[in-house]
Amino acid sequence: MCVHLRRLNHKLNTMKKILLLTILGVFISCANQETEQTKTEIATVDKQFKPTYTDNFRIGNPENILIIEKMHQGMIAKDFEAVGSFVADNAVFYMEDGSTIEGKSALLEFMEANFTQITLKNYSVGVSISVVGENGHEWVLMWDQADIETPDGNLQKVDWMDAFQLENGKIIAMNGFVKSPK
Repeated sequence: MCVHLRRLNHKLNTMKKILLLTILGVFISCANQETEQTKTEIATVDKQFKPTYTDNFRIGNPENILIIEKMHQGMIAKDFEAVGSFVADNAVFYMEDGSTIEGKSALLEFMEANFTQITLKNYSVGVSISVVGENGHEWVLMWDQADIETPDGNLQKVDWMDAFQLENGKIIAMNGFVKSPK
């Protein structure tokens, strides 16, 4: 009888250890899980200068970046018909020199007159970001650079920072900025 009690006691101790380890495992796994979903809230900051156009941008549609990249491919290839397929008829381009080009036809005329005289080499994009403002306007911000080869064979490195506004998959505006070459 003592042997049976010892075996029973041993089995009970083993079962207690297994139960204790199981409970301990449950507590550890519960402690490692987040029990409450939290929403990411937009941080508010009292800015020194209130934006006059819009504020609180969020990441936009990445397909808009492809539209801008394809437009650039058309410019590099001097395929102005392809460029025109990405531009709205009433687009306005605010150029680096302060001038404004209004309308797709005027833009394509400008490109044909100016881009046929040069060749863009070593084109690269440093940053391209698609954003949407709290006003619903969609933009692609692009920082890019290239070596411009002039008709006499000289190369000049140029850096741009352009902001393209899109609507219904077409470019409706561009604000262009250029870093002056040294």
